[in-house]
Amino acid sequence: MNSEIKNFFYPLSICVVGASTKEKSIGYELLHTISNYGYKGMILPVNPKAESVLGYKCYKSIEEINDRIDLAIIVVPKQFAEDAVDELLRKNVKSILLITAGFKEIGKEGEEVEKRIVEKIKSAGARLVGPNCMGVINALPDVKLNATFVAEKPETGNTGFFSQSGALGAAVLNSLRETDVKFAHFISAGNKADINENDLLRFWQNDDNIKTLTFYLESFVNGEEFLKPFIKGEITKPVIILKAGKTSGGMKAASSHTGALSSKDKVVDASLKQFGIVRVNNIDEMFNTAKGLENFPIPKGRRVAVVTNAGGPAILTVDSLEKEHLELAELSEETKTKLREVVHPEGSVNNPVDLLPGANADTYKKVNELVTADENVDAVISIFVEPVMVQPFEVVESVYDVKTEKPIMQVYLPLPEFWDTYRRDSKKHLPVFRKPEDPAEVLSNMLYYSESKELMDKHRKEY
Repeated sequence: MNSEIKNFFYPLSICVVGASTKEKSIGYELLHTISNYGYKGMILPVNPKAESVLGYKCYKSIEEINDRIDLAIIVVPKQFAEDAVDELLRKNVKSILLITAGFKEIGKEGEEVEKRIVEKIKSAGARLVGPNCMGVINALPDVKLNATFVAEKPETGNTGFFSQSGALGAAVLNSLRETDVKFAHFISAGNKADINENDLLRFWQNDDNIKTLTFYLESFVNGEEFLKPFIKGEITKPVIILKAGKTSGGMKAASSHTGALSSKDKVVDASLKQFGIVRVNNIDEMFNTAKGLENFPIPKGRRVAVVTNAGGPAILTVDSLEKEHLELAELSEETKTKLREVVHPEGSVNNPVDLLPGANADTYKKVNELVTADENVDAVISIFVEPVMVQPFEVVESVYDVKTEKPIMQVYLPLPEFWDTYRRDSKKHLPVFRKPEDPAEVLSNMLYYSESKELMDKHRKEY
Protein backbone atom coordinates (compact mmCIF):
# COMPACT_ATOMS: atom_id res chain seq x y z
CA MET A 1 0.00 0.00 0.00
CA ASN A 2 1.39 3.43 -1.00
CA SER A 3 2.70 4.90 2.29
CA GLU A 4 2.36 8.56 1.21
CA ILE A 5 -1.31 8.08 0.37
CA LYS A 6 -1.85 5.79 3.35
CA ASN A 7 -0.83 8.62 5.70
CA PHE A 8 -3.78 10.71 4.54
CA PHE A 9 -6.10 8.09 6.04
CA TYR A 10 -3.98 6.32 8.68
CA PRO A 11 -1.65 8.97 10.15
CA LEU A 12 -0.15 8.46 13.60
CA SER A 13 0.49 12.21 13.89
CA ILE A 14 -1.07 15.31 12.34
CA CYS A 15 0.39 18.81 12.05
CA VAL A 16 -2.19 21.58 11.53
CA VAL A 17 -0.43 24.57 9.98
CA GLY A 18 -2.59 27.60 10.60
CA ALA A 19 -4.42 26.33 13.68
CA SER A 20 -6.31 29.22 15.19
CA THR A 21 -7.74 30.30 18.54
CA LYS A 22 -10.47 32.26 16.72
CA GLU A 23 -13.80 30.43 16.73
CA LYS A 24 -15.52 30.04 13.34
CA SER A 25 -12.20 30.31 11.50
CA ILE A 26 -11.22 27.26 9.40
CA GLY A 27 -8.04 26.84 11.48
CA TYR A 28 -10.10 26.59 14.66
CA GLU A 29 -13.02 24.56 13.34
CA LEU A 30 -10.85 21.97 11.59
CA LEU A 31 -8.79 21.34 14.72
CA HIS A 32 -11.97 21.20 16.80
CA THR A 33 -13.47 18.63 14.41
CA ILE A 34 -10.33 16.45 14.56
CA SER A 35 -10.41 16.55 18.36
CA ASN A 36 -14.17 16.14 18.73
CA TYR A 37 -14.40 13.09 16.44
CA GLY A 38 -11.90 11.29 18.67
CA TYR A 39 -8.71 11.07 16.60
CA LYS A 40 -6.38 8.48 18.18
CA GLY A 41 -3.02 9.94 17.15
CA MET A 42 -0.81 12.92 18.04
CA ILE A 43 -2.00 16.46 17.18
CA LEU A 44 0.60 19.17 16.52
CA PRO A 45 -0.88 22.66 15.93
CA VAL A 46 1.27 25.46 14.46
CA ASN A 47 0.52 29.13 15.15
CA PRO A 48 3.30 31.69 15.85
CA LYS A 49 1.03 33.79 18.09
CA ALA A 50 -0.58 31.16 20.34
CA GLU A 51 0.69 29.10 23.28
CA SER A 52 -2.11 26.53 22.93
CA VAL A 53 -5.20 25.84 20.84
CA LEU A 54 -8.11 23.83 22.21
CA GLY A 55 -5.86 22.46 24.94
CA TYR A 56 -3.08 21.32 22.58
CA LYS A 57 0.42 22.74 22.86
CA CYS A 58 0.96 25.12 19.94
CA TYR A 59 4.27 25.37 18.07
CA LYS A 60 5.59 28.71 16.81
CA SER A 61 6.84 27.13 13.58
CA ILE A 62 7.01 23.82 11.78
CA GLU A 63 10.78 23.78 12.37
CA GLU A 64 10.17 23.74 16.14
CA ILE A 65 8.43 20.33 15.97
CA ASN A 66 10.72 17.42 16.82
CA ASP A 67 8.12 14.67 16.47
CA ARG A 68 7.58 12.80 13.22
CA ILE A 69 4.76 14.32 11.11
CA ASP A 70 2.78 11.72 9.14
CA LEU A 71 0.22 14.16 7.76
CA ALA A 72 0.37 17.95 7.50
CA ILE A 73 -2.78 20.01 6.94
CA ILE A 74 -2.34 23.56 5.67
CA VAL A 75 -5.09 26.11 6.37
CA VAL A 76 -3.06 29.35 6.22
CA PRO A 77 -4.05 32.19 3.81
CA LYS A 78 -2.94 31.52 0.23
CA GLN A 79 -0.04 34.03 0.34
CA PHE A 80 1.61 31.89 3.04
CA ALA A 81 0.76 28.46 1.61
CA GLU A 82 3.87 27.98 -0.54
CA ASP A 83 6.19 28.90 2.35
CA ALA A 84 4.36 26.38 4.55
CA VAL A 85 4.89 23.68 1.91
CA ASP A 86 8.61 24.56 1.75
CA GLU A 87 8.98 24.23 5.53
CA LEU A 88 7.18 20.89 5.60
CA LEU A 89 9.32 19.47 2.81
CA ARG A 90 12.47 20.54 4.68
CA LYS A 91 11.07 18.48 7.58
CA ASN A 92 10.75 15.51 5.18
CA VAL A 93 6.95 15.46 5.46
CA LYS A 94 5.62 13.28 2.63
CA SER A 95 1.82 13.72 2.91
CA ILE A 96 0.40 17.26 2.69
CA LEU A 97 -3.25 18.30 2.64
CA LEU A 98 -3.66 21.83 1.26
CA ILE A 99 -7.15 23.05 2.13
CA THR A 100 -6.44 26.70 1.25
CA ALA A 101 -8.19 28.00 -1.91
CA GLY A 102 -7.13 30.66 -4.43
CA PHE A 103 -5.00 28.74 -6.91
CA LYS A 104 -5.72 27.35 -10.39
CA GLU A 105 -9.45 27.86 -9.94
CA ILE A 106 -9.10 31.68 -9.84
CA GLY A 107 -6.88 32.25 -12.86
CA LYS A 108 -3.34 32.40 -14.26
CA GLU A 109 -1.58 33.85 -11.20
CA GLY A 110 -3.02 31.18 -8.92
CA GLU A 111 -2.25 28.50 -11.50
CA GLU A 112 1.44 29.47 -11.54
CA VAL A 113 1.70 29.21 -7.74
CA GLU A 114 -0.06 25.85 -7.79
CA LYS A 115 2.31 24.62 -10.49
CA ARG A 116 5.36 25.62 -8.43
CA ILE A 117 4.01 23.86 -5.36
CA VAL A 118 3.37 20.65 -7.30
CA GLU A 119 6.87 20.72 -8.80
CA LYS A 120 8.34 21.02 -5.30
CA ILE A 121 6.10 18.21 -4.01
CA LYS A 122 7.17 15.86 -6.81
CA SER A 123 10.85 16.73 -6.47
CA ALA A 124 10.68 15.80 -2.79
CA GLY A 125 8.87 12.51 -3.43
CA ALA A 126 5.88 13.77 -1.43
CA ARG A 127 2.15 13.74 -2.25
CA LEU A 128 -0.42 16.54 -2.08
CA VAL A 129 -4.21 16.57 -1.73
CA GLY A 130 -5.81 19.81 -2.91
CA PRO A 131 -5.55 22.74 -3.02
CA ASN A 132 -9.06 24.18 -2.69
CA CYS A 133 -10.40 21.11 -0.89
CA MET A 134 -12.34 20.19 2.23
CA GLY A 135 -10.15 17.48 3.76
CA VAL A 136 -10.24 13.77 4.56
CA ILE A 137 -12.09 11.40 6.88
CA ASN A 138 -11.31 7.91 8.14
CA ALA A 139 -14.35 6.69 10.08
CA LEU A 140 -12.78 3.39 11.16
CA PRO A 141 -12.82 3.04 14.97
CA ASP A 142 -9.06 2.51 15.37
CA VAL A 143 -8.32 5.83 13.60
CA LYS A 144 -11.37 8.16 13.99
CA LEU A 145 -10.05 10.98 11.83
CA ASN A 146 -12.30 13.80 10.63
CA ALA A 147 -9.91 16.35 9.14
CA THR A 148 -12.61 18.52 7.57
CA PHE A 149 -14.46 21.61 8.75
CA VAL A 150 -17.83 19.78 8.80
CA ALA A 151 -18.76 18.82 12.34
CA GLU A 152 -20.90 15.75 11.56
CA LYS A 153 -19.75 12.43 13.01
CA PRO A 154 -19.90 9.83 10.21
CA GLU A 155 -20.77 6.25 11.15
CA THR A 156 -18.42 3.51 10.04
CA GLY A 157 -19.13 1.67 6.78
CA ASN A 158 -17.12 0.06 3.99
CA THR A 159 -17.40 2.68 1.25
CA GLY A 160 -14.63 4.93 -0.04
CA PHE A 161 -16.01 8.29 -1.24
CA PHE A 162 -13.94 10.59 -3.46
CA SER A 163 -15.42 14.04 -4.12
CA GLN A 164 -13.94 16.55 -6.52
CA SER A 165 -16.29 19.14 -4.99
CA GLY A 166 -15.80 20.18 -1.38
CA ALA A 167 -19.28 21.72 -1.20
CA LEU A 168 -20.94 18.54 -2.46
CA GLY A 169 -18.89 16.52 0.00
CA ALA A 170 -20.04 18.85 2.77
CA ALA A 171 -23.67 18.45 1.67
CA VAL A 172 -23.33 14.67 1.89
CA LEU A 173 -21.77 14.90 5.36
CA ASN A 174 -24.40 17.36 6.59
CA SER A 175 -27.21 14.98 5.57
CA LEU A 176 -25.80 11.77 7.08
CA ARG A 177 -28.47 11.52 9.78
CA GLU A 178 -31.21 11.69 7.14
CA THR A 179 -29.64 9.40 4.54
CA ASP A 180 -27.94 6.83 6.81
CA VAL A 181 -24.92 6.91 4.51
CA LYS A 182 -21.90 5.25 6.13
CA PHE A 183 -18.36 5.11 4.83
CA ALA A 184 -14.83 4.17 5.81
CA HIS A 185 -12.95 6.88 3.90
CA PHE A 186 -13.87 10.27 2.46
CA ILE A 187 -11.55 12.55 0.51
CA SER A 188 -12.21 15.95 -1.05
CA ALA A 189 -9.62 16.39 -3.81
CA GLY A 190 -10.30 19.99 -4.86
CA ASN A 191 -8.13 21.02 -7.82
CA LYS A 192 -6.52 17.55 -8.01
CA ALA A 193 -3.13 19.20 -8.50
CA ASP A 194 -1.38 15.96 -7.50
CA ILE A 195 -3.49 13.18 -5.95
CA ASN A 196 -6.53 12.40 -8.05
CA GLU A 197 -9.10 9.71 -8.79
CA ASN A 198 -6.49 7.44 -10.41
CA ASP A 199 -4.49 7.28 -7.16
CA LEU A 200 -7.52 6.54 -4.99
CA LEU A 201 -8.82 3.88 -7.38
CA ARG A 202 -5.64 1.86 -6.88
CA PHE A 203 -5.24 2.67 -3.20
CA TRP A 204 -8.76 1.61 -2.25
CA GLN A 205 -8.53 -1.53 -4.36
CA ASN A 206 -5.64 -2.60 -2.10
CA ASP A 207 -7.23 -1.52 1.19
CA ASP A 208 -9.19 -4.36 2.82
CA ASN A 209 -11.30 -1.87 4.77
CA ILE A 210 -12.93 -0.65 1.54
CA LYS A 211 -15.55 -2.77 -0.25
CA THR A 212 -17.11 -0.24 -2.62
CA LEU A 213 -15.51 2.74 -4.40
CA THR A 214 -17.61 5.84 -5.09
CA PHE A 215 -16.54 8.95 -7.01
CA TYR A 216 -18.08 12.35 -7.68
CA LEU A 217 -16.13 13.78 -10.63
CA GLU A 218 -16.37 16.92 -12.70
CA SER A 219 -13.45 15.91 -14.92
CA PHE A 220 -10.98 13.07 -15.43
CA VAL A 221 -7.30 13.94 -15.03
CA ASN A 222 -6.30 11.08 -17.33
CA GLY A 223 -9.14 8.85 -18.46
CA GLU A 224 -6.85 6.29 -20.09
CA GLU A 225 -4.89 5.83 -16.85
CA PHE A 226 -8.16 5.45 -14.93
CA LEU A 227 -9.30 2.62 -17.23
CA LYS A 228 -5.98 0.72 -17.45
CA PRO A 229 -6.40 -1.26 -14.20
CA PHE A 230 -9.89 -2.32 -15.33
CA ILE A 231 -8.48 -3.56 -18.63
CA LYS A 232 -5.80 -5.55 -16.77
CA GLY A 233 -8.32 -7.03 -14.32
CA GLU A 234 -6.69 -5.34 -11.34
CA ILE A 235 -9.94 -3.77 -10.05
CA THR A 236 -12.10 -6.39 -8.38
CA LYS A 237 -14.31 -4.12 -6.27
CA PRO A 238 -17.45 -2.31 -7.46
CA VAL A 239 -16.78 1.24 -8.72
CA ILE A 240 -19.66 3.74 -8.84
CA ILE A 241 -19.25 7.12 -10.52
CA LEU A 242 -21.39 10.25 -10.50
CA LYS A 243 -19.90 12.27 -13.36
CA ALA A 244 -21.19 15.85 -13.59
CA GLY A 245 -21.02 18.03 -16.68
CA LYS A 246 -23.28 15.99 -18.95
CA THR A 247 -24.48 19.02 -20.90
CA SER A 248 -22.42 21.73 -22.61
CA GLY A 249 -23.49 24.16 -19.88
CA GLY A 250 -22.53 21.68 -17.18
CA MET A 251 -19.13 21.15 -18.80
CA LYS A 252 -18.47 24.89 -18.80
CA ALA A 253 -19.54 25.14 -15.15
CA ALA A 254 -17.23 22.25 -14.20
CA SER A 255 -14.33 23.94 -15.99
CA SER A 256 -14.86 27.27 -14.24
CA HIS A 257 -15.23 25.53 -10.87
CA THR A 258 -11.90 23.70 -10.84
CA GLY A 259 -10.07 25.06 -13.88
CA ALA A 260 -10.11 21.60 -15.51
CA LEU A 261 -11.52 20.40 -18.81
CA SER A 262 -14.56 18.14 -18.60
CA SER A 263 -14.57 15.23 -21.06
CA LYS A 264 -17.35 14.87 -23.65
CA ASP A 265 -20.17 12.98 -22.00
CA LYS A 266 -20.80 10.43 -24.76
CA VAL A 267 -17.17 9.35 -24.62
CA VAL A 268 -17.29 9.12 -20.81
CA ASP A 269 -20.51 7.12 -20.84
CA ALA A 270 -19.30 4.63 -23.45
CA SER A 271 -15.95 4.14 -21.69
CA LEU A 272 -17.51 3.49 -18.28
CA LYS A 273 -20.04 1.04 -19.69
CA GLN A 274 -17.36 -0.87 -21.57
CA PHE A 275 -15.53 -1.68 -18.36
CA GLY A 276 -18.40 -2.41 -15.98
CA ILE A 277 -18.21 0.85 -14.03
CA VAL A 278 -21.61 1.80 -12.61
CA ARG A 279 -22.55 5.33 -13.66
CA VAL A 280 -25.32 6.95 -11.61
CA ASN A 281 -27.40 10.10 -12.06
CA ASN A 282 -27.41 11.57 -8.57
CA ILE A 283 -25.96 11.29 -5.06
CA ASP A 284 -28.89 9.25 -3.71
CA GLU A 285 -28.49 6.64 -6.43
CA MET A 286 -24.74 6.46 -5.82
CA PHE A 287 -24.99 5.73 -2.10
CA ASN A 288 -28.10 3.56 -2.43
CA THR A 289 -26.21 1.42 -4.94
CA ALA A 290 -23.24 1.19 -2.57
CA LYS A 291 -25.61 0.11 0.21
CA GLY A 292 -27.10 -2.53 -2.07
CA LEU A 293 -23.75 -3.99 -3.13
CA GLU A 294 -22.41 -4.06 0.42
CA ASN A 295 -25.48 -5.44 2.21
CA PHE A 296 -27.49 -7.66 -0.14
CA PRO A 297 -26.76 -10.67 -2.38
CA ILE A 298 -26.77 -9.89 -6.09
CA PRO A 299 -29.95 -11.31 -7.67
CA LYS A 300 -29.59 -14.22 -10.08
CA GLY A 301 -32.04 -12.66 -12.55
CA ARG A 302 -34.45 -9.80 -13.22
CA ARG A 303 -37.74 -11.21 -11.85
CA VAL A 304 -38.96 -9.18 -8.89
CA ALA A 305 -41.85 -9.75 -6.47
CA VAL A 306 -43.44 -6.74 -4.76
CA VAL A 307 -45.09 -7.04 -1.34
CA THR A 308 -47.07 -4.06 -0.07
CA ASN A 309 -49.77 -2.79 2.25
CA ALA A 310 -50.66 0.18 0.01
CA GLY A 311 -51.51 0.46 -3.69
CA GLY A 312 -49.95 3.79 -4.66
CA PRO A 313 -46.33 3.10 -3.68
CA ALA A 314 -46.56 -0.37 -5.26
CA ILE A 315 -47.59 1.17 -8.59
CA LEU A 316 -44.59 3.52 -8.46
CA THR A 317 -42.36 0.54 -7.74
CA VAL A 318 -43.78 -1.46 -10.67
CA ASP A 319 -43.26 1.54 -12.99
CA SER A 320 -39.65 1.78 -11.84
CA LEU A 321 -39.09 -1.94 -12.50
CA GLU A 322 -39.99 -1.49 -16.15
CA LYS A 323 -37.91 1.67 -16.41
CA GLU A 324 -34.88 -0.22 -15.05
CA HIS A 325 -35.44 -3.21 -17.38
CA LEU A 326 -36.55 -5.51 -14.58
CA GLU A 327 -39.59 -7.81 -14.67
CA LEU A 328 -42.58 -8.27 -12.42
CA ALA A 329 -42.29 -11.94 -11.48
CA GLU A 330 -45.12 -14.36 -12.32
CA LEU A 331 -45.81 -16.15 -9.04
CA SER A 332 -46.46 -19.89 -9.27
CA GLU A 333 -49.93 -21.26 -8.52
CA GLU A 334 -48.42 -23.17 -5.60
CA THR A 335 -47.14 -19.90 -4.09
CA LYS A 336 -50.52 -18.19 -4.63
CA THR A 337 -52.31 -21.06 -2.89
CA LYS A 338 -50.03 -20.74 0.14
CA LEU A 339 -50.41 -16.94 0.14
CA ARG A 340 -54.21 -17.23 0.33
CA GLU A 341 -53.81 -18.87 3.73
CA VAL A 342 -51.97 -15.76 5.02
CA VAL A 343 -53.21 -12.75 3.03
CA HIS A 344 -56.47 -11.01 3.98
CA PRO A 345 -59.37 -12.23 1.76
CA GLU A 346 -59.79 -8.73 0.35
CA GLY A 347 -56.10 -8.46 -0.44
CA SER A 348 -54.33 -9.80 -3.54
CA VAL A 349 -52.06 -12.81 -4.00
CA ASN A 350 -51.00 -11.69 -7.45
CA ASN A 351 -47.82 -9.70 -7.94
CA PRO A 352 -47.77 -7.09 -6.38
CA VAL A 353 -48.99 -8.97 -3.32
CA ASP A 354 -51.31 -6.55 -1.49
CA LEU A 355 -51.60 -7.29 2.23
CA LEU A 356 -53.85 -4.28 3.02
CA PRO A 357 -53.03 -1.78 5.82
CA GLY A 358 -53.73 -4.16 8.71
CA ALA A 359 -50.89 -6.55 7.89
CA ASN A 360 -48.60 -7.01 10.90
CA ALA A 361 -45.02 -8.23 11.36
CA ASP A 362 -45.98 -11.93 11.30
CA THR A 363 -47.90 -11.53 8.05
CA TYR A 364 -45.06 -9.62 6.39
CA LYS A 365 -42.54 -12.24 7.43
CA LYS A 366 -44.62 -15.22 6.23
CA VAL A 367 -45.44 -13.57 2.89
CA ASN A 368 -41.80 -12.66 2.22
CA GLU A 369 -40.77 -16.21 3.08
CA LEU A 370 -43.28 -17.58 0.59
CA VAL A 371 -42.39 -15.29 -2.32
CA THR A 372 -38.62 -15.72 -1.86
CA ALA A 373 -39.14 -19.50 -1.96
CA ASP A 374 -40.79 -19.23 -5.40
CA GLU A 375 -38.43 -20.34 -8.20
CA ASN A 376 -39.88 -17.60 -10.43
CA VAL A 377 -38.63 -14.86 -8.09
CA ASP A 378 -35.08 -13.48 -8.07
CA ALA A 379 -35.58 -10.53 -5.67
CA VAL A 380 -38.26 -8.99 -3.46
CA ILE A 381 -39.21 -5.38 -2.75
CA SER A 382 -41.25 -5.14 0.46
CA ILE A 383 -43.15 -1.87 0.98
CA PHE A 384 -44.64 -0.65 4.25
CA VAL A 385 -46.72 2.51 4.70
CA GLU A 386 -47.32 3.08 8.41
CA PRO A 387 -50.99 2.82 9.49
CA VAL A 388 -52.27 3.69 12.96
CA MET A 389 -52.63 0.09 14.10
CA VAL A 390 -49.23 -1.43 13.16
CA GLN A 391 -45.80 -0.52 14.52
CA PRO A 392 -43.21 -0.28 11.69
CA PHE A 393 -40.16 -1.33 13.70
CA GLU A 394 -41.44 -4.87 14.32
CA VAL A 395 -42.29 -5.23 10.63
CA VAL A 396 -38.87 -4.19 9.31
CA GLU A 397 -37.06 -6.47 11.75
CA SER A 398 -39.28 -9.46 10.97
CA VAL A 399 -38.74 -9.13 7.21
CA TYR A 400 -34.98 -8.93 7.61
CA ASP A 401 -35.16 -12.10 9.73
CA VAL A 402 -36.29 -14.08 6.67
CA LYS A 403 -33.67 -16.71 5.77
CA THR A 404 -32.99 -16.47 2.05
CA GLU A 405 -30.16 -16.13 -0.45
CA LYS A 406 -32.23 -13.70 -2.49
CA PRO A 407 -32.19 -9.94 -1.84
CA ILE A 408 -35.16 -8.48 0.04
CA MET A 409 -35.14 -4.69 -0.08
CA GLN A 410 -37.54 -2.76 2.11
CA VAL A 411 -39.17 0.60 1.42
CA TYR A 412 -40.61 2.42 4.43
CA LEU A 413 -42.96 5.41 4.53
CA PRO A 414 -43.36 5.82 8.31
CA LEU A 415 -43.76 8.63 10.81
CA PRO A 416 -40.48 10.57 11.28
CA GLU A 417 -39.64 9.08 14.68
CA PHE A 418 -39.28 5.59 13.16
CA TRP A 419 -35.84 6.40 11.77
CA ASP A 420 -34.29 7.20 15.15
CA THR A 421 -35.79 4.03 16.62
CA TYR A 422 -34.43 1.93 13.75
CA ARG A 423 -30.92 3.39 14.01
CA ARG A 424 -30.86 2.81 17.75
CA ASP A 425 -32.58 -0.57 18.16
CA SER A 426 -32.19 -2.59 14.95
CA LYS A 427 -30.25 -5.84 15.30
CA LYS A 428 -29.02 -6.04 11.70
CA HIS A 429 -28.93 -2.35 10.69
CA LEU A 430 -29.59 -3.24 7.07
CA PRO A 431 -30.55 -0.38 4.73
CA VAL A 432 -34.17 0.70 4.51
CA PHE A 433 -35.07 2.76 1.45
CA ARG A 434 -37.23 5.87 1.59
CA LYS A 435 -38.69 6.02 -1.93
CA PRO A 436 -40.64 3.31 -3.79
CA GLU A 437 -38.45 3.79 -6.87
CA ASP A 438 -35.11 3.29 -5.08
CA PRO A 439 -34.81 -0.54 -4.90
CA ALA A 440 -35.42 -1.08 -8.63
CA GLU A 441 -32.63 1.37 -9.41
CA VAL A 442 -30.31 -0.42 -7.00
CA LEU A 443 -31.17 -3.94 -8.20
CA SER A 444 -30.63 -2.86 -11.80
CA ASN A 445 -27.19 -1.40 -10.97
CA MET A 446 -26.22 -4.52 -9.03
CA LEU A 447 -27.15 -6.73 -11.96
CA TYR A 448 -25.32 -4.47 -14.39
CA TYR A 449 -22.18 -4.67 -12.27
CA SER A 450 -22.38 -8.45 -11.91
CA GLU A 451 -23.11 -9.13 -15.58
CA SER A 452 -20.44 -6.69 -16.79
CA LYS A 453 -17.82 -8.18 -14.49
CA GLU A 454 -18.62 -11.68 -15.71
CA LEU A 455 -18.38 -10.54 -19.34
CA MET A 456 -15.10 -8.70 -18.73
CA ASP A 457 -13.56 -11.72 -17.03
CA LYS A 458 -14.63 -13.91 -19.94
CA HIS A 459 -13.25 -11.66 -22.68
CA ARG A 460 -10.29 -10.02 -20.93
CA LYS A 461 -7.77 -11.57 -23.36
CA GLU A 462 -9.28 -9.42 -26.12
CA TYR A 463 -8.01 -6.32 -24.33
